[in-house]
Amino acid sequence: MTTPTATQREFFEKYPMAIPSAGVLFFDTPDHERVLIVKPNGRTLWEIPGGVTEARAGESPVATARREIAEELGLDITVDRILGIDSVPEGPDHAPMIAFLYYGGILTPTQLSSIRYVDHEIGDSRFAHPDELAAIMVPRLARRVAACAHHARTGKQTPLHLQHGTNPATI
Repeated sequence: MTTPTATQREFFEKYPMAIPSAGVLFFDTPDHERVLIVKPNGRTLWEIPGGVTEARAGESPVATARREIAEELGLDITVDRILGIDSVPEGPDHAPMIAFLYYGGILTPTQLSSIRYVDHEIGDSRFAHPDELAAIMVPRLARRVAACAHHARTGKQTPLHLQHGTNPATI
């Protein structure tokens, strides 16, 4: 890979940028009824395991997902199936984002008992039904997680393409 020249760098810096992120949906049973959610310390709203992709360091979204699982839950789990990709426009409280949601599978009792909050960012975790999420998550994340959890139950392998957490095909 060649290093961009100063002119090329200036050219690309003028492009609008979206922050890439990756999250993982874990389920507690084969029917995929409930997803694992996490509560960051010092925050009132719940999230899913995941975080911002360190794209400038060359990290891919799938590598982000794996790193965040290790940091937040202490689990070594490989993810590869994308449940959905969400294009999130800029809002009053956030930059534009491209969010990748991966399928983490069904956590075994052994995996559940070995969860530990390695980086101390997370203070709690539990399983929740997608219908509960709107009341306990940021709305755009609740929509994204609910849509992808439903998609996981269908067994379809193609990822959803979401816009601000909503499947435009269903609007």
